[in-house]
Amino acid sequence: MNNWPKEKKQDVSIKIILFLISPFFASLYSLRRIKTKSSYLILFLTFVLFGLVFSVVSGKSESGGYGFDGEFYRSSFERFQYVTNWEFIEGFKEFLSFDEGKKDYYFDTVAFYISRFTDNYHVMFMIVAIIFAFFALKSFRFLTAEKKFDTSLSSYILIYLFTFNQIFNINGFRFWTAAWIAVFCVFQIYRNGNKWYVLLALLTPYFHGTYWIFIGVLVIVQIFKRFDRIWVALFFISFLVSTLAVELIQYFQSYLPTFLSRSVDSYTNADYIEQRQTWSGFGWLPVMFENFVRVYLNIMVVLFIKHSDEIKANPKTKDLYSFLLIWITIFNFFMFVPSLGNRFIILIYPVIAYIWLVHFKDVKYTFILFLLPIVFIWKIIEQIRYYFLVTGYDFYFSNPVLLIYNYILAY
Repeated sequence: MNNWPKEKKQDVSIKIILFLISPFFASLYSLRRIKTKSSYLILFLTFVLFGLVFSVVSGKSESGGYGFDGEFYRSSFERFQYVTNWEFIEGFKEFLSFDEGKKDYYFDTVAFYISRFTDNYHVMFMIVAIIFAFFALKSFRFLTAEKKFDTSLSSYILIYLFTFNQIFNINGFRFWTAAWIAVFCVFQIYRNGNKWYVLLALLTPYFHGTYWIFIGVLVIVQIFKRFDRIWVALFFISFLVSTLAVELIQYFQSYLPTFLSRSVDSYTNADYIEQRQTWSGFGWLPVMFENFVRVYLNIMVVLFIKHSDEIKANPKTKDLYSFLLIWITIFNFFMFVPSLGNRFIILIYPVIAYIWLVHFKDVKYTFILFLLPIVFIWKIIEQIRYYFLVTGYDFYFSNPVLLIYNYILAY
């Protein structure tokens, strides 16, 4: 995977010229030959510039905001210029104590050190974009380096599934950066058999506290991955549970301990469910497509189970399949808590895309893969809309020098 394909000088020159005119259009052109090193470099630099131009108001309660997490992170960053060295160190000690208080320290670290030399929040999101893009593209290389990956429509559909956690998600800062680090570790451990990446996996809770769950699942996979038949049975049960999650938790809520009952109440009460159905202005459509996506992905896993003998016979996908089966089973059961089920399920999108590429592309179930853009259409529209809400037209039509001037030098 370390060897890049040879490139034509003319193609590289076109990318460079386009980048100097518009990084956005250079990145679109790079998708034509995504396997090449120059394409990856163009994408990386474009992602970094997206982080630079990423624009939100300060504070979610401010008028003109969209309720993005990035609005909270901007306002929090702007307060960090008043945080002293002593307060930062004490906060880090609090994080290391694993007691009540700080559950992770990635945002605090980035915000503290950047605030020492600038109050420009664009610089903060640019730094976050560098880290996000690095691990996203390192993971993405596993897909594009495969021999079966080409410029066909099916390959580009798999690109979308693999990179569903897009650069816009620097908006979520901590969780989604940790997600790409976790995905990179999963491919290194279960595809390449490099166990040393468990050490990198242990750093993910530093980025977001919930990733102790990720560490826990890695332990479960290591101990119980041999029991495929049991996990298959549990998977089908978990899929049924995930479709009835809210109804089941509401039924059993009165039997839960008080603290747990309160914690799930915010996700299951009628007001919250009604809010989910109406917050977009399109009534029940977002919930319907969310259910379509969940069912569709589970069907893909069912097809993997059907062909598990073939998948497990391939050393590239054998352990990835075991990880996928255990991961989706566990988080199907957690689907009633959106902060766990809905978010953590996304971590296995790249694994699904990779296994599909290796075993199914141009061989079987092509019609099912071609349904993906239809099933994900609401998400696709939503993602496109989000990009335009946090960027101006200058990101798409300006050169990188002008962007750097506008968002750093002239800020």
